[in-house]
Amino acid sequence: MPKEPTTGQAQPTRADGPPGSGLRPAQRARYDRIIASAKELATEGGYDAVQMRAVAERSGVALGTVYRYFPSKNHLLVVATLQMFEQFAEQFDVEHTPGSSPRERVMWVLHGALAQLEREPRLYDALVRASMFADSSSAAELDRLGKVITAMYARAAGIETITEELENAVRIITDVWMSSLVSWAAGRQTAEQMIAHMDTAVGLVFSRLERLQKAS
Repeated sequence: MPKEPTTGQAQPTRADGPPGSGLRPAQRARYDRIIASAKELATEGGYDAVQMRAVAERSGVALGTVYRYFPSKNHLLVVATLQMFEQFAEQFDVEHTPGSSPRERVMWVLHGALAQLEREPRLYDALVRASMFADSSSAAELDRLGKVITAMYARAAGIETITEELENAVRIITDVWMSSLVSWAAGRQTAEQMIAHMDTAVGLVFSRLERLQKAS
């Protein structure tokens, strides 16, 4: 399989834009092929199947170029995770989110995420493990991922004006969700136990918010 040359490649811009936003069209095409190949390998064989050489071979991109864009497979999979959540957030239809309360609407989103986990367990196990093992090179992407998920939950809850109090509440839900995903990936929780845990956490968070709003 022909390989792309590695000379003249630039690291993707990671300032405030999404990963890969600073690349030229040809570079971005290679960048996206690398991510797609990593996801395919993860879907087929899980975390261990995602090896940088295998990613390079499948994507038709030189191994040096793969490493130039992604210093490790954990960084590569973290970027893949971020891309998937950003795409989901863009397609998220707030108006058609069922539920008569913020708690019910947030739980509807979480049930949808659970269904996705169950459809592609190897892929999501790999993505979660990468987030667990990622080092400081993935800090910017993980920070952006947290903000994307927090904003999505806020929209689901019908929160238009996000006060510091509300932002902290939604961030707690995000943190518990990420922690639950880690437990699921480690085999300490089933998917059903994870969603029950989230239901408790979401209920406690919104009950506290309601009490604070009534007291104010």
